[in-house]
Amino acid sequence: MMGKELGWEVPSPVDVAFSPLDQIELDGVTDPEAAGRAANRTELWQREKSHLAVEKTSWLHLHQFSTARGWENMFLVNGAGSVEWRLGWAAEIPRGYFLLVLPLEGIAGLEVPVGILSSTVLTRASQEHGVSIAVRPTAPVNVRRGQPIARVVLLHADSLQARGLNDDLAGAASVSD
Repeated sequence: MMGKELGWEVPSPVDVAFSPLDQIELDGVTDPEAAGRAANRTELWQREKSHLAVEKTSWLHLHQFSTARGWENMFLVNGAGSVEWRLGWAAEIPRGYFLLVLPLEGIAGLEVPVGILSSTVLTRASQEHGVSIAVRPTAPVNVRRGQPIARVVLLHADSLQARGLNDDLAGAASVSD
């Protein structure tokens, strides 16, 4: 029971009706627009060194927020059927700490991959667009404003470098994650 109470629940900032994203990654293509059209995808999202082609999906553009650079989408295509969900709030944590993002039980149709956000990433995010988490809609699902969508837990760097000894192995080998 205590494990389910650890950290903080992350509430959805908006009502959103998710549907799965059918994405195609276009890596190393000289004309990504033509490749997207050939794959019958109407939208092209540039992510670092590749492009992601998706079908037009209204929920990707329905929610926006104002920044110093102008209006930006709350959802950014992330690859592998997932999106980056920019939540609209910032978190300030001490150097040497991390936020562990965990899924919650009971949200059928919406996966939240486990992730770790460093203090450096969170500081940069707070100056730009706030905290983001990855989500992957696997079926049509409605999420309501205020509904918990994930859990975050504050971790010290030492907890990520924990080591254990296993006496069953020859020479008591060291095991680390």
